[in-house]
Amino acid sequence: MKNKGMGPDDLFEGPLTRIAGVLKRGQRFLLMTHKDPDIDGLGSMLALGKSLADMGKETVMLIRKAIHPPLTLLTGAEKISVMSEPTRFSVSHGSFDAVLALDCADRGRLGACEMWQGRGLTINIDHHETNTFFGEINLVDANSSSAGELVYRLIKTGDFPLDYEIAENLFSAIQSDTGSFRFSNTTSVAMTISADLMAYGVRPWEISQRIMSGYGPVRLKLLAMALKEVEFHGEGRIGMMVLSGDMFQKSGARRSDGEGFVDFPRYVNGVELAVMIMEKDENIYKFSLRSNRWVNVAELAARFGGGGHARAAGFTCNGSLATVKHDFLLEAGRLLNETPR
Repeated sequence: MKNKGMGPDDLFEGPLTRIAGVLKRGQRFLLMTHKDPDIDGLGSMLALGKSLADMGKETVMLIRKAIHPPLTLLTGAEKISVMSEPTRFSVSHGSFDAVLALDCADRGRLGACEMWQGRGLTINIDHHETNTFFGEINLVDANSSSAGELVYRLIKTGDFPLDYEIAENLFSAIQSDTGSFRFSNTTSVAMTISADLMAYGVRPWEISQRIMSGYGPVRLKLLAMALKEVEFHGEGRIGMMVLSGDMFQKSGARRSDGEGFVDFPRYVNGVELAVMIMEKDENIYKFSLRSNRWVNVAELAARFGGGGHARAAGFTCNGSLATVKHDFLLEAGRLLNETPR
């Protein structure tokens, strides 16, 4: 049964206890997160990976491609194995006692999915409401602010090691996915956990400066170009920003430098649905969706094969920019008109 509606007490009695038992008994574990990883996915992986390592477990943390600042500024990021860098990639053979997918709603979105099958017991730890429950054990709670929150509960349930470095990565995960505690997923539970993590010495302002704001000047150049091209549709209810390949080339920015730009149209009065379209390759576009109050963007993303949360979701599609924009605006307009306010 899907445990979307489960609260923390229910989770402690079920999957949390089972997963804690697996981690205590086992010795070798593979940890992965979704492709194009974010701070929540990486922070959760680094925190759990270090906690297991401190217990004397053999742990491999794996992603497909190298990450860049500010993600590389997460404490312990240098310990992550990268499939595209053979000298750092330490797992090509053998099995594990368990393979853990963190912050990933669907098996196909794993950043190193071909390393998954047959490697060990599948454990799925996630907070997306569109999760497909692909694990043999599923710790999935859409009421949780982040995967970091769930990993914190797991560590506490198992009485696993928790030190400053682990606490910092968990705090970073929660801080990032709650938009520095501004988004609607900022719950009393998330705040209580964050306060406990601060008791380990975590300093929120330092994390914000180092990780949340650790970009180079090319990010501002990219943002300036993007803001000039912001469009409004649907009587001002849809704010849309496009990051073209040409913008990245002229600014010298990476795709990761566009992280969070979708929030700028969201700040405009009257906008309910904010959209950022990023050109990833020729005729391949990634849509990032945010809503302010009443539109479920996970439902909208699902119409294009994507998913996410009610207020934050996304998908990737192929076609010309004109075609994908037209198709999206048509579907978004329908949803805006269908959804009661």
